[in-house]
Amino acid sequence: MKTFKKGGVHVPEHKDTPADKIITVPLPLKVSVPLKQHIGIPSTPLVKRGDKVTRGQKIAEAVGRVSAPIHAPITGTVTGIAPVYNLTGQLVDAVQICADEAENAADEAARLAAPERHEWRNDHPSTLVATIADAGIVGLGGATFPTAMKLSPPPDSHAETLIINAAECEPYLTCDDALMRAYPAEIMTGIEIMMRAAGVKRAVIGIEDNKPEARAALEGALAPGVEIETLTTKYPQGGEKQLIYAVTGREVPSGGLPISVGAIVQNVATAYAVYKAVVERTPLIEKVITIAGHANYRVALGMRMCDMPVTADATPDCADVVIGGPMMGKSSPSLDAPIEKGTSGVTVLTPLDYNPQPCIRCGECVRACPMGLEPYLLSAYGRLRRIAEAVAAGAPDCIECGSCSYVCPSARPVLDYIRLAKSAARKS
Repeated sequence: MKTFKKGGVHVPEHKDTPADKIITVPLPLKVSVPLKQHIGIPSTPLVKRGDKVTRGQKIAEAVGRVSAPIHAPITGTVTGIAPVYNLTGQLVDAVQICADEAENAADEAARLAAPERHEWRNDHPSTLVATIADAGIVGLGGATFPTAMKLSPPPDSHAETLIINAAECEPYLTCDDALMRAYPAEIMTGIEIMMRAAGVKRAVIGIEDNKPEARAALEGALAPGVEIETLTTKYPQGGEKQLIYAVTGREVPSGGLPISVGAIVQNVATAYAVYKAVVERTPLIEKVITIAGHANYRVALGMRMCDMPVTADATPDCADVVIGGPMMGKSSPSLDAPIEKGTSGVTVLTPLDYNPQPCIRCGECVRACPMGLEPYLLSAYGRLRRIAEAVAAGAPDCIECGSCSYVCPSARPVLDYIRLAKSAARKS
């Protein structure tokens, strides 16, 4: 089996959440829909207080190329546009919508009804890209980069291979696994649509070997030009550059993009969202997330995390609540915040009594780094605010996978200081 060549760690998988079933959560009567759920410029609202909106209606428009529109997840009345705290504690503007019981019941009925299917094979590639952009689809693996932009590489670039990230290497999370088991045909159609949109003839699904059921489901729906590559279960196998190397043997240069080696990378959940947008004409207004150790849930975007089933029981006051998985996720100050496009789930961890010790120059972080960096050095530069030196030493190439902090025998917050250096560099 293939894998990336530098670093990486074998972390306990904790894939304890059942992936053989997705539970659909009833639509809420109230949502707060953030205007920034993607990398780039926040969307501009198209509605105001008092406006009536319907489920799936565009309520905010993209601004510029690196942006994405936002759609109403429920039918109701706009009660305001106001700042709210998101799940990682940032203050963002959000469109607030309230529904009555009749509107809610009608939405649920429409949600369960069989949708009309659009015949996409006659659509021009530019039409497919426009449909994907208008549906507000972004990368659902966590990066939230606008999908349509990835499918439209610059004229001087040539895409050879569409790589589908089905690794789901983050511990505890199983939402992608659940999607692949439940909707293999729909995911495969989404892959075909993206191949046509990007003008590529070959697609490769990279999936770790700890998901045999998902692989079997995809094999049963395989489309022409699509291959499945089973990868070694190793973290961070799902990192974009690591996945490209594992699948193609090509190395994305420092500061370069995947298209520089002829690759376009999309998450498997993104492929499903593309299917929904193009075939069923449904924009990105709900997604599947993992409540670790409990279940995978289909939930409306904008719904408060604390209103999810089992969330209250799963998050005792003494626990450390992480949005995402334990390696790349971020602690949440409060679950009284809306679920967004980039939300993958919730992991509840027992707090550790951290007692960082001096760096002993053991080199474990260097051996673990999948980017071939020197994390101990980058971390020291970040801690000392020596930003220019951190940049020169390769801080921008850090993918923030957390492998360095995981292996550090001195329990140092290695990644935290590297993130500080990267953030300061972006602002300078």
